[in-house]
Amino acid sequence: MRRVFDHVRMVAKWNTTVLIRGETGTGKDLIANAIHYNSPRARSPYVRLN
Repeated sequence: MRRVFDHVRMVAKWNTTVLIRGETGTGKDLIANAIHYNSPRARSPYVRLN
């Protein structure tokens, strides 16, 4: 989990699009929320694509 949180902090710094892939029920939405709310764009709308 620490590696995941390290990756979230690293990715959140950059103004880029992130594709999160994985099996159903693995918490991809939680990681996407963490990236968004730790990024400079946290005040912008959060758009999810399925």
